[in-house]
Amino acid sequence: MTHSSRKKALWLVCSLSVTFAIAQPTPEPVPETLAPASTSPVPAPAPTATPLANPSAAPNPTPSATPTPLPLSAPNLSTAPTVDASQPNPTAADFSDTILPLNFSDPGLPPPPQVTPNLSDVAPSAAAVQKSTQEAAAQIAAFAASIRNPNVPDFTLDDAVKTALAKNPTLLNAVQQIRFTRGQVIEITAQALPQIDAVAGYQQIASELADPKTPASSGGNTINIPLPDGTTVPLNLGGSAGRYVNDKSWNVGFQASQLIYNGGAVISGIRAADAVESGAYFLLRQTINDVVAQVKIAFFQVVLNRALIVAQKQSVDLLAEQLKDQENRYEAGTVPRFNVLQAEVALANAQPPLIQAQNNLRISMYQLVKLLGMDYSPAKPSEVPFNVVGNLTYVARTINIDESVRMAIERNPALKAQRQNLLAQAQNVNVQFAGYLPTVSAQADYSWQNNNAFQSLTEVTQGWTFGFVGSWAIFDGFETKGRVMQANAQLEQAVNNYNDGVRQVILDVQEAISNLQTALETVQSQEASVLQATEAFRLSQERLDAGAGTQLDVLNAQTQLLQSQTNVLTARYDYITAQAQYNLALSLDAQYEELFDDPLNPNERKRFAKITNPTAPQPPLPRKLRDQDPISGFAANAPDAPVATPTPSPTPVASDGKSERKARVPGRK
Repeated sequence: MTHSSRKKALWLVCSLSVTFAIAQPTPEPVPETLAPASTSPVPAPAPTATPLANPSAAPNPTPSATPTPLPLSAPNLSTAPTVDASQPNPTAADFSDTILPLNFSDPGLPPPPQVTPNLSDVAPSAAAVQKSTQEAAAQIAAFAASIRNPNVPDFTLDDAVKTALAKNPTLLNAVQQIRFTRGQVIEITAQALPQIDAVAGYQQIASELADPKTPASSGGNTINIPLPDGTTVPLNLGGSAGRYVNDKSWNVGFQASQLIYNGGAVISGIRAADAVESGAYFLLRQTINDVVAQVKIAFFQVVLNRALIVAQKQSVDLLAEQLKDQENRYEAGTVPRFNVLQAEVALANAQPPLIQAQNNLRISMYQLVKLLGMDYSPAKPSEVPFNVVGNLTYVARTINIDESVRMAIERNPALKAQRQNLLAQAQNVNVQFAGYLPTVSAQADYSWQNNNAFQSLTEVTQGWTFGFVGSWAIFDGFETKGRVMQANAQLEQAVNNYNDGVRQVILDVQEAISNLQTALETVQSQEASVLQATEAFRLSQERLDAGAGTQLDVLNAQTQLLQSQTNVLTARYDYITAQAQYNLALSLDAQYEELFDDPLNPNERKRFAKITNPTAPQPPLPRKLRDQDPISGFAANAPDAPVATPTPSPTPVASDGKSERKARVPGRK
């Protein structure tokens, strides 16, 4: 590489860095309470990428010897929508993918500082900035084209989420858990309904048991009847030869029973089963949210690893070019052999990170396949069944910590599932306490059976019986007491778990917001660092060419530039990951169509939407626990707080720009 070409390439590097540095908007002041977005929802731009249908038409993937600061595409930053401060209560749309610059209204967390690099030495024109941005984006597009498999479809983030909702095994198991709990409800409800049984029987006994012989001392089967005149008359009573006893019997009939009272155990059991079933619906909703977040993180992990390969490959190519340059200088006698050895060692040391980055990309692709629940082709089981289409574009957002916590407590389905479990355990205490009370049932039957007075089995008698059966355990060895103690202990455990669940939700929100702030600050600082490292690399190279510097200075500057590029990529990925965790904590991914449709009940989708409506009021706790309700005053629909009306979330756009999904109002089909 000639000195002039190297300076030209460095100019492009600086141009791209300037684009990243000046494109970041200055945070705007945020009111104490985040207001709802404007009446017309603002669609949030999703990462976009143009599918490379014709790999041969893609730019030449051969990298330049000069490093280009990564990520290789400028952030997609749109104008922030206006915020109406007259509306104090946020809605679900205010916490969705609305494009707003990140800011924090909490005095304890000041806005991230803006780092403005000194661009006096590099002031490219708008045309130069645009050109450098296009060339940088072409490099990663060229690498994506070089590894694209034309035999499998392209997958955007939206495609990946839809596939996971249909095939992810964890999600499918959550659907089956709903059917399991529904069966429990039916089983317990059956105890309160009449029980009708059809019965039939046939019996035959030994003739010795049916007609036992009379002992000889009893005079056989004849007795003497005394008369008034003193005489007796023998009376034959019959015997084995004089009478017949039927040794066969049969009966057919119906028996019915109805539980009348058992201390309220059945009613409490039904209520507990209903709570468990509702908890299963909330767990399904939580599983959907978990899967969506996991898919987002895994999807962008692939995109990150792919971009890191480009960064590492640029470093290797640059070191290879430096080695060639030092060899030419050595042959010309202008540098010692030591410079060549240094360049060889640096090039060798750069190879393992590139190899590791390539391995990370393969592993992340395999993990994404498993997460989506997809199967490999039997003919080619080593071939990943899709191409990932996307980039690390991110959009900053405005976050209000207090309102985020309120929204999370109101919407989080895992917390609602724990509340349902608490209600179920409270009803279980009543079930076990019913052991101290009596049980009363009514029974009735109607039957047909043979008449044992006749030898023929066709002689039939029929009739009905009706009565009541009751029982009361006067003393059961303290068995009921032990069961009540167990139920009370389980209730206390449920209370403790629910209280801790509230704290966990708050922690998840706080961690996600803190990670958002950290990632954004890192991106801002490292984008400026890339610009500075690029300039330092240029100066070190010029000093070496002029004989005033050393080759070690050049290698150190190149290493620092690579580190800054990697930090920017990782920070962008961290921001996207923190966004996914934030959406998970607040249950904001309800715009995806849940592919849950129970074939046994056509109305199951409607029932699922009704039960898991994110803004539906939560059921009250048992009377003795209401004063200890940990969400009292927290949730947006608490008695002392106005109810937030949900509005449709902004429409996510597939990263290839070819499809647009409709937002769905939570709780509506």
